[in-house]
Amino acid sequence: MEVTQNNIDALNATIKVTLTKDDYQSKVDNSLKDIQRKANFKGFRPGKAPMGLVKKEFNTRVMAEEINKVLSKGLFDYLHDNKIDYMGDPLPSEREKTEVDFSKDTDYTFYFDIALAPEFDVQIDNNLKLTQYVIDVEPSVVDKAVEQYKNAAGKQEPAEVSTEKSFLKGEVFQVDEKGEKLEGGLSNTTSMLVDRVKDEKQRAGFIGKKVGDQISFDLTQVFPNESEAKALLGNNMIDFKTMNVNFAFKIEEISNFVQGELTQEVYDRFFGEDKVHNEDELRATIVEQYKEGYAMESDIKLMIDTRKTLVENGKFDVPMDFMVRWMLNLEQYKDFDREKLEKQFPNMKDDIKWNLIEGKIVKNNNIEISDDEMLEAAKDLTAQEFARYGIRPSQIPADMLDNYAKERLAKAQDKNMIRSQVVSKKITELVKEKATLTQQNISYADFSKLFED
Repeated sequence: MEVTQNNIDALNATIKVTLTKDDYQSKVDNSLKDIQRKANFKGFRPGKAPMGLVKKEFNTRVMAEEINKVLSKGLFDYLHDNKIDYMGDPLPSEREKTEVDFSKDTDYTFYFDIALAPEFDVQIDNNLKLTQYVIDVEPSVVDKAVEQYKNAAGKQEPAEVSTEKSFLKGEVFQVDEKGEKLEGGLSNTTSMLVDRVKDEKQRAGFIGKKVGDQISFDLTQVFPNESEAKALLGNNMIDFKTMNVNFAFKIEEISNFVQGELTQEVYDRFFGEDKVHNEDELRATIVEQYKEGYAMESDIKLMIDTRKTLVENGKFDVPMDFMVRWMLNLEQYKDFDREKLEKQFPNMKDDIKWNLIEGKIVKNNNIEISDDEMLEAAKDLTAQEFARYGIRPSQIPADMLDNYAKERLAKAQDKNMIRSQVVSKKITELVKEKATLTQQNISYADFSKLFED
């Protein structure tokens, strides 16, 4: 086997691979013998068909399979042994035509195009100047959080008169022009929150009422959202356009929400036993929670700015024509053309440049990721997802969290995503350690506006 490389320019090359019969024939012969032992041919006992018959049936296919195996190994061994820094994967050459007839025992020559990674250097040091935002935890945010804990500890209590915050139970039913229950009309035993009625005038009709009172209303004005009306009536078949929309609600129960007291039981329920003891400690804990969350968001912004700065300062080019061609050969983009691909990835060139820069940073700084770090990152991600449903990490059994995390890491797509997050986190820590950072205090509202650009 002979492998040679012809550099077209600094970013593109063609690889020529020449195979002689000696490179592949023994493998073809062995494969044919294996087929002979296993194949069933009409008129012959299993394994007794003559080799000539086996070759006639299978030789071309076996030649193609074995030559491609030898070719692939030889090509990638060459790239590895010669430390060729390439991008994507080799593709059949568009510059040199490969002509192959696997029905012939002969020498073969194959041509491949490859993209060469650009030569550049990137340093994370004090010459990299960025802003680290320190987001202020405003008193109003803490006050709102305290109220939320009080509400979480609250409950509904029976009331004599309805208010804007009342929860009503009763019967809703269609009425005739006299306001009387319509015989055979729609009806349902249901419940509703007064403050869900958005129209102020309509909402006023539900306030100041007592058990036994009947409230007449136009369904389309009280619940203009048809899905809410369907939920109230327990009927998915209603149609505002064709139905009688005159209804009444007869109150059977009234309850008002009463905010709870911040007791030790409440503190223990939300923060763990004996962690918080009074409202001052609650407020301090809330502040720390927000600071932790804000710091994470600030780090995300720092990473975004790091990427933008390094990509803009990266004075190197990438072989875009080849990379587009390579992506169009991937299974997930088989139905794309170049125009559709570039529309799907408008920042494709910057993304490719960042992948190269990120790889260089990882290599230059000996960044490594252990299995334990991957597992902890997967557990953190899983815990965050549980938190969206109101389940705190302390409420999740350790073995369950561990199993969920391991299941995620068993999926290639999830594993790659988690690895990318861990790499980003390590690069962020490197930037915070070595770059020149100017700290700037900012409100959360103003910080959010930074992402609108």
